[in-house]
Amino acid sequence: MPAIPRPAGLLLAVVAVTAGLSLAAPRAHAAPESSVREETSRSETTLLERRLRERQRSLAALNRRADARDRALLGRQRVLATYGWTGDPDQVAAVLPLASYSLSAGFGLTGPLWEAEHGGQDFGAATGEPIVAVAAGTVTEVADAGPYGLRTVVTLPDGTEVWYCHQSATDVSVGQAVDAADPIGAVGDSGNATGPHLHLEVRPDGGSPIDPYDWLVEAGVTP
Repeated sequence: MPAIPRPAGLLLAVVAVTAGLSLAAPRAHAAPESSVREETSRSETTLLERRLRERQRSLAALNRRADARDRALLGRQRVLATYGWTGDPDQVAAVLPLASYSLSAGFGLTGPLWEAEHGGQDFGAATGEPIVAVAAGTVTEVADAGPYGLRTVVTLPDGTEVWYCHQSATDVSVGQAVDAADPIGAVGDSGNATGPHLHLEVRPDGGSPIDPYDWLVEAGVTP
């Protein structure tokens, strides 16, 4: 039986299809597991390095703040020492009201200079000599007080009132919080005074005065 001739076009199509199958790109293979582990390791290392740098910056900032605090404490310590306190600056209980003075009239004296017993301790000093707060508290009065002259009253947290009298000027206002050794005013001779001095009174709970000398000594400073 004679062979049936095949169309040339069909042969070409079969060849093309066969060639296409043989020339098709190979299927992609998954990345080796070792490459994945290496990439993960590099990412983790980068993250740790970044965290380390952040921690180093934080520690450096903390060290700078600590240095600044130490310098401030040294300055504070010198100021407090000027006013009689030589202990821990963070534990200051009281300081002296003046850096330069001479004690004059003491508590409880009687005589023609006073209508009754002397209710405070006098610190003789030059006019304008800075007066500082003897303890931390809140300013509750700044006013002319007759025989007391220009008076500043600071009330301490326990209710004790400290009076600073006969001032020539004041540096604070009512409602202001002051710390030990903060400026209060200046020595003068306003009111009933025979010369420039600070008349200091201490009144527990705002009542009758007690001896300021003894109160200061008990707080840790000796006039």
